[in-house]
This record gives sequence, structure tokens and C-alpha cells, in this order.
Amino acid sequence: MWFVEAMFPGYLFARFCYPTQRGAVESTHGIRAILRFGDCLATLPEDTIAAFQSHAGVDAVITIDSSLQIGQPVHIIEGPFRGLEVVITQVLPARERIRVLVDFLGRPLEMEVPEAKVLPA
Repeated sequence: MWFVEAMFPGYLFARFCYPTQRGAVESTHGIRAILRFGDCLATLPEDTIAAFQSHAGVDAVITIDSSLQIGQPVHIIEGPFRGLEVVITQVLPARERIRVLVDFLGRPLEMEVPEAKVLPA
């Protein structure tokens, strides 16, 4: 299944001089507020923005291949095994789950996890 979604929905990244242009930015149609964390303005280093732009390319679209393969190492990203690197032993597409091999207490153990709970290692 292919779909396109925004990486930062509802956010607009802009470079402007806050003291002189704040009012103009805040009154622009579609702008709700300038993001803050407490009393601090949310800012990003220019190299971070440049990395986003170079990674996205000309079309500003990043393709993520989510197909998981048997034998592929993945990291579990949620739950009690979070952070553990495991190896896929079976893909169960109808149930959107995978079976992985875990070394648990010195013994190999297979368990099922949802595909959405792993990322490629």
C-alpha cells in the first residue's frame, strides 16, 4: 500500500527576523501561532533544514520502503522489548504481524509482533 503524508502536518518552517517580522508572521492567513516551548522560541539549525531538503529531493517526497524481509534485522520500538534488535523469521501480511527470533535468557525464542512496532536496524 502506498500513501503520501506530511512529515510535519500543520507546520510551516520559516526564516524571519523575530523582533521586526513577528507581527506580520502571526497575522498571516493560516498561521495559528509561532511554536514555543515555554518562554523559548522553537528553532532549528540551518543544517537540519538543509538535511530535510536534501533528503526529500526535488519533489519534496521521501519514499520509505516498508517491505520487511525474512532474515532482516529490525529494532523493536515499543513495548517491553523496546530497543531490542531481532531478526525476522516469518512475515504474516494478512495479520500485519511478523514473527521474530529473540535471544531470551540465552535461548532462542520466536514471538510475533505487529509490523508497526519495528523499524529496520
